[in-house]
Amino acid sequence: MIRFDAVKKCYGEETKVFDNLNLEIEEGDFVFLTGESGSGKTTVIMMLLREIVADSGEITFFGKNIGKFNKAQIPFFRRKIGVIFQDFKLIEELTVYENLYMAYLAIGGRKRDAENKITDVLTMMGIDGFHKRYPSQLSGGEKQKVCLARALLNNPKLLLADEPTGNLDPQSSVEILKLLELIHNHGTTIIMATHDISNVKSTLSEDIYRMIHLKNGCAYEVSGNKSESVLSYGT
Repeated sequence: MIRFDAVKKCYGEETKVFDNLNLEIEEGDFVFLTGESGSGKTTVIMMLLREIVADSGEITFFGKNIGKFNKAQIPFFRRKIGVIFQDFKLIEELTVYENLYMAYLAIGGRKRDAENKITDVLTMMGIDGFHKRYPSQLSGGEKQKVCLARALLNNPKLLLADEPTGNLDPQSSVEILKLLELIHNHGTTIIMATHDISNVKSTLSEDIYRMIHLKNGCAYEVSGNKSESVLSYGT
């Protein structure tokens, strides 16, 4: 589904993130990206969104090199992807329903389908009574559930999550991880950047996810409590 082939990415002349990143993610995978700050977790997500581009190498999505997409193709490509962020990115002046309504129209949804679709995703996230609430009336965990609902409006093949539990209390973090598991069980491929490895391991069964550790420009597959083993295609 997704391949990084010999990907190089630097920020300026001094900061090298990846020198030769090789990584493959299969359809249906549930992947956690771990690593210290600056290891490239967010860079991977931003490159997959085509917010930034690799300096060299290829990133393919279902066999298509996303680095070659032109400006007109990028918005249509992004409609296949759901995204959630640590800082929510909700419009404070709009209700939950209005936030999702605007997002639904932005991805090409039809006005006549909006109410049913929004109700469906809010119900799936367990917040079906939140239509008229404003972000300021919600806890951090509730805001992230709204963001998850928003990310599901386009029935994405891929869900990208950049530290979605980073600002949440432990109980809310567990709830978000359980909701991600539910989404994964419906067939969505998930890639989540996180620093909270212990919470992942205590909440989810190890047989449902992969953990990939980024360090010194390399990708390491981590399995349970075993030592890190460098991926055969990473350097």
